[in-house]
Amino acid sequence: MRILCLLLLPLLLGACAFQRTTVLDLQQKEPEGIRLEVLAGESGGEQHFLVWFKQPLDHNNPKAGSFWQRVWWSHKDEDAPVVLVTEGYSAPALYRSELATLLDANQLVVEHRFFGASVPDSLPWDLLTVEQAARDQQRIAAFFKRMYRGNWVSTGISKGGQAALVHRALFPRQVAATVCYVAPFNYEQEDVRLQTFFKEVGDADTRERIAAFQKEVLQRRSEVFPYFEAWVAERELTFSLDLEQVFELAVLEYPFSFWQWGVPPAEIPSEGASGLALFEHLYRGIDFSYFSEQDALAVGPFFYQAYRELGYYAYDAAALLPWLKHFDTPVVSNAFMVPEAAGMPVFDRSMLRRVEERLRRKDPAVLHIVGARDPWSATAFDVEGLKNSVRIIDPEGSHLTRIQTLPEDLRQRVLLWLEDNLQ
Repeated sequence: MRILCLLLLPLLLGACAFQRTTVLDLQQKEPEGIRLEVLAGESGGEQHFLVWFKQPLDHNNPKAGSFWQRVWWSHKDEDAPVVLVTEGYSAPALYRSELATLLDANQLVVEHRFFGASVPDSLPWDLLTVEQAARDQQRIAAFFKRMYRGNWVSTGISKGGQAALVHRALFPRQVAATVCYVAPFNYEQEDVRLQTFFKEVGDADTRERIAAFQKEVLQRRSEVFPYFEAWVAERELTFSLDLEQVFELAVLEYPFSFWQWGVPPAEIPSEGASGLALFEHLYRGIDFSYFSEQDALAVGPFFYQAYRELGYYAYDAAALLPWLKHFDTPVVSNAFMVPEAAGMPVFDRSMLRRVEERLRRKDPAVLHIVGARDPWSATAFDVEGLKNSVRIIDPEGSHLTRIQTLPEDLRQRVLLWLEDNLQ
């Protein structure tokens, strides 16, 4: 009997540690490491909160310091499902995800570590890893699991989808299902599959028109560039690069943005269009401020992660070399976007190999929603051989592909998959 008691003691202590809590409990007394702000609610009794969650900078060394992570929390019912949204970037405002609406669910939107307001006073770049981020997300999920009895679904879009996939691989039993929207899974620092994609996507006529547009913008630089200069001056943007270099980078970026955002081919200006028409179409899919010093704080952490673990893409400039003034190589890297303060990291694919190995071994229920015309479809996670992972591909879809934008037959497949995995 004494031996049995000793064996049961850890289990009993664990049960005592896992105490149910309620929204009212949190409002009446904030636990240590939690700050709660009540937001305006909606009709029907839904409550909204901004939660600041104290996280260790280094989950392997809690004494190394901490930071406050921003979480947007929408509470409907303790028995309803919970959607855990893993943002890949900042999360500056409350919103309702597609899945939370479909499932009539509670929702947690987790801002990614070291983005937005979830940043320590001094940023330790070496701790900006996908594993540290996944452990952030897991601590938040574990805390709120004390409140909810319904099934949990994790989800994210693009880089947020990558984050959801990593979290699921490392903690496969913590949610019932994962939905990754348009999420890449790159194998290299600059994945060559993305260059191959542009030689095959769409039809030959559209690809030729894209190339012709790029060439014409560069050939008629003297007509187009003044509009670019005026746009920059109006917004008082500054750049670490020469302005003409930024202009050329925008031209090189054009095919990626064209396909990523689903720009209609009919909008490509015809040969001989005005300089203004060329500029306006170039800007149609590209936010030039992306390359600016003003946006560097927002996008810098992303590029550090991309060139350290997540991978990115380079520009194929071979056909445009005769008209480029500032680039003279057939492949132009985006590595210059990595913050100088962080230093250029050495690409380490070991973590993503571990993620892939665990997903294949554990085979949790994961749904990958992909737009076939989105460049990131070229590096979407390979589900071949997996029983519980499904890839839904919209043949006309872009990076904006969502459940509600899918053709009806594919949308019904998604809804059935969700029903099957959330019973």
